[in-house]
Amino acid sequence: MLIGAFLLFAGLTLAGCLAGGLALAMRVAPYRGSRERLRWSVWLAIYVTTFLACLPALAVFLGLIDFESPPTLWLLLLAALATGLPLLIPAARLPRHEAPILGCLALAVILAAVALIPVSGQIRAAREALHGDCRDRSQGLEARMACIAHVDDWLSLPQEARRH
Repeated sequence: MLIGAFLLFAGLTLAGCLAGGLALAMRVAPYRGSRERLRWSVWLAIYVTTFLACLPALAVFLGLIDFESPPTLWLLLLAALATGLPLLIPAARLPRHEAPILGCLALAVILAAVALIPVSGQIRAAREALHGDCRDRSQGLEARMACIAHVDDWLSLPQEARRH
């Protein structure tokens, strides 16, 4: 149950990161390789696009802030890579119209909000349920704490708690 919620969260945020990164790549495409000074409105547009493009990656950080587990850290790294990956697309292949940029930004913001608000809540509820299983199935305080630490590190019950 926790792994399913985590995978849903990961899928939503990675799709949002790709959409946001694509919007950013389209925004900066006309200015790649240019040595001319950019107007303040262009700088502002690039700044706002960058901020909105990074919201899905920020959702990973905020949605899983109390998980310092390897799956969380890998997801954060993948989110950062997915946001930057579209910048590798050659500028000539990207559309330069405002409509696709705004569409990708809207998709990124919506996916970040869905991942952060409802799915993050599902992850916390599933985690609390697994913590309850740890308290019910483990004998002794030390075993309970080890079980809870395992849940927080690996998003699932340890083998010995599953057997009971």
